[in-house]
Amino acid sequence: MEGREPADAIAQAFVSARQAGNALNDYPGDLPGTLDEAYGIQERAIELFGDKVVGWKVGKIPEPLDATYGANRLAGPIFADSVVTAGEGDVPDMPVFEQGFAAGEAEYLLRLGPLPESFDRAWTNEEVAEYVDAIHVGIEVASSPFPGINAHGPAVTVSDFGNNNGLVIGAAIPLDADFLDWPVSLVIEDEVAGEATASTMLDGPFGAVRFLFELAASRQLPLAQGQWISTGAVTGVHPVRVGELVDARFAQDYSVKCRIVGIHDA
Repeated sequence: MEGREPADAIAQAFVSARQAGNALNDYPGDLPGTLDEAYGIQERAIELFGDKVVGWKVGKIPEPLDATYGANRLAGPIFADSVVTAGEGDVPDMPVFEQGFAAGEAEYLLRLGPLPESFDRAWTNEEVAEYVDAIHVGIEVASSPFPGINAHGPAVTVSDFGNNNGLVIGAAIPLDADFLDWPVSLVIEDEVAGEATASTMLDGPFGAVRFLFELAASRQLPLAQGQWISTGAVTGVHPVRVGELVDARFAQDYSVKCRIVGIHDA
């Protein structure tokens, strides 16, 4: 992919489809071959989309693709208009692309506090934890106009906002909570879709923050105080359909829910 024109065309196609709520049956151009190309498309799409970035989703790149692409995580923007704070008992409607890809993910959400002047250094998980000022339970709604977004490797996923289409922010948990071994389940229409703990996620939620600090150094990723980091799907990526109730449960005390609706019904 040489020059900006192909990247611009792909970015514009995804942005237009997202804004219209339409599907893209085929990828709108040549598939990006590297993460560098994919982040270039994403950066252009952020400019075109126009909404404020209030966070970043982080996803896992599985083996053996992590070796192929030189990274074990990927990132995408979370936009202001797609974020909902759910109080106890709330069940917000969360839109997805009915003819595209749609999934729900139980995630720990970390909020950034005051940040360092420069990210250009080596980081540890313990060091980045000092820049997190809140931890919440939540649900990432993954959705794309392109139904094959996850079938062509991580560069394609990155190119369309990392496959993010929304965030449900649930209750806060104590900053000093030892939550990595808490049982987490994702329940769809009263059926358990997946169960796991955060300790099984690469090097955990704070590893996702460290990854973003490193990306901020290498790509000038615009991290900012107050942004939310959706740190990765604890129990996996679970397909959802319009009308379904999604319930993410953390330990015995925390639950956050949403109802999946179509883009045009939102």
